[in-house]
Amino acid sequence: MPSPARNTFKKSERLCSRILMDHLFQGDNRTASSYPIRAVFLPVEEAVQKGVSILISVPKKRFHDAVDRNRVKRQIREAYRKNKHALVEQVAQSGRGLLVAFIYVSAEIESTEYVEKRVVRLLDKIGAEL
Repeated sequence: MPSPARNTFKKSERLCSRILMDHLFQGDNRTASSYPIRAVFLPVEEAVQKGVSILISVPKKRFHDAVDRNRVKRQIREAYRKNKHALVEQVAQSGRGLLVAFIYVSAEIESTEYVEKRVVRLLDKIGAEL
């Protein structure tokens, strides 16, 4: 009996490379929106990036206090961690990699449940466009 997929968020799933970030925002990227979050994503060759790597951005312009920015990032990260499995499997089957940036566009802090619904909707949109 196969073991169930674990809801983890490892270092390898974080987009840390400045080169890949530049490639994501300057390349032929695609976008999807589900207010209050916008996703910028780019499918790449497996040689460049294996699996799905994400970046979460919350603008300092809208949230001056670091505590508020960190809370919003934590909400998005948690929602992704719990709901990523369908997208990760789809990318693995395609034999490619995927770079994703989640950008929070609202000036208000939303509830965790609301943010999770929006992240799920974004993951579905990204999966449909691959």
